[in-house]
Order: sequence, then C-alpha cells, then structure tokens
Amino acid sequence: MNRRWRSMAWGAVIGLAWIAPCQASESLEGLLACRDKPDAAARLACFDRVAAALAPSLKGAGSPAPAAAAPPSTTTAANQPPTHPALDPRQQFGLPERAVAAREVAAGTRAADATKIEAHLARVAPAADGRMVFTLDNDQVWRQLVAEGELLAQQGDAVTISRAWLGSYWLQLKSGRGCKVTRLR
Repeated sequence: MNRRWRSMAWGAVIGLAWIAPCQASESLEGLLACRDKPDAAARLACFDRVAAALAPSLKGAGSPAPAAAAPPSTTTAANQPPTHPALDPRQQFGLPERAVAAREVAAGTRAADATKIEAHLARVAPAADGRMVFTLDNDQVWRQLVAEGELLAQQGDAVTISRAWLGSYWLQLKSGRGCKVTRLR
C-alpha cells in the first residue's frame, strides 16, 4: 500500500477513535487487521466491511461518518482509473501541471480539458508575414505557425482544431487540408 493510502487509513483510525471512543478498540483492531492484508482488493474489501459496520453506530451517536473512513479504490467495478483527492497548494508544489490537472479532474474540482473543438471560419485573412489568421464563429482567433502551401480556406468552412504533439494545435478543414496553429485570442 502506498504511503498516501496508509496515512489516510491511519487518519481514519484516529478519526474513528475520536468520534466513537466506545468502539475505538474494536475499530482499531479491525482497521489494523485490514492494513496488514497483502492483496489490495482484499484490503479494500476489509476496510469497506469495517467502515460499513461502524456507520450505523456513528449515525446513532449523532455524528456523521468521516468522509475518509475507507481509502478510495484503486480500481472501480468498471475498471476506471483511480480517483485522487484534491490537492492543496503545498501538495501541488513541484508537481507538473499535467499531474495537478489530472488529480483535479479526478476529484471533480476541475473540468476535463477538451481535446478538440469544432467551429466554422468567420474570417480568413493573411497576416503581414504571409501566415493566415483564422477567426472562428466562437470568437477565437488562431494564426498559422508556418506559411506553407495553400489551404484554400474560405469563410463559412467547417474546421476542427485538435491537440497535437508537444502542446501544439492542428487546424483541419473538412477538405482534409490543415496546418499547425497557435491561439491569439
């Protein structure tokens, strides 16, 4: 079990001991037994059993069950990726932006990034340097990165802009022609 889940399990132990002192010794023994199971699925099932057994008694005492009574699953029934709790700024420090974004999306505090957009060209105009500037019907403005060949783009054409390699973007016309672009506005 990785350190984060182990510390969450200990946090649950401490929380349960604080909320329901009369059951603390039983809770502690049950959770400690769960902690020592080598198989992740068996360990999770054990934590779930202990938490389920404690939930009715905690509600009867007028205290809500703690949110982190059991560690999150490493895989769900539908084989979805693990969920991560939201990170505070100290936990985010030093992590790549992509890792922070992925955890925020998993925690539900951030919307997932779009991988592509579809729009129509409201305006197509050449810039002074020969590169094309595309104004979309959603008010976004994109500029061609390298002036190469004729795209034959016209006002009203449907376009798809999608993520490409190394943080770049690719504009593709319905005709199949396309180019790398960067967003201006």
